[in-house]
Amino acid sequence: MAEHTCVDGATLEVRPVAVLDLDGTPYEVTLTMLLDGQEFGEVGERCGFFVAGAARRLRTARAQDPDGFPASSVEAGVRSYAVDQTTDPGSTWTTLSRYLPRDRELFCFRARDPDDLGTVGALRVALEEERTWLPGPPGRWRIDCRAVLEAWGASGRGVRAVLSSGELQEMLDALVTECAAVGVRYDQDHEAGLPRRPAG
Repeated sequence: MAEHTCVDGATLEVRPVAVLDLDGTPYEVTLTMLLDGQEFGEVGERCGFFVAGAARRLRTARAQDPDGFPASSVEAGVRSYAVDQTTDPGSTWTTLSRYLPRDRELFCFRARDPDDLGTVGALRVALEEERTWLPGPPGRWRIDCRAVLEAWGASGRGVRAVLSSGELQEMLDALVTECAAVGVRYDQDHEAGLPRRPAG
């Protein structure tokens, strides 16, 4: 189940709902959000392919962490730069950021009904950094990097959760698994990356 406890203590759950073609065959998904078990909003029309892609990119980034990097630091998404360094290949987030645009959004899904206002619903995950200078000698920057999930409901209420790389991977993998349960599978080996329709 793809759910997380938000900063304010509320529980946000995200569920895929199948999108059907004219023959009634599921071919993509939309995401329904529940907050403390109540309907919160619907976002991401035909977004399952992008969820599956985000899961693959994060899995690749996590796999590239060298064995010598402390597991606790990887899970907390914490990395430290020496004053003369520009990158730290031991960070999951550093590796993942190579796949992201400059605004560092992993994804942002919104409500898409024709008459929806732009603020009626959104689900966004982005990487955020907080930099602290640690005096030397030698001085260095400590960079705390984390994934921040923000969700906005149809009522205008917003919630926020801070996720480690492992928690975010679990959420994305759960969504991909639940997509398969509603009839839409994403073949990682398919060149086009298109959803695989059920046989028959």
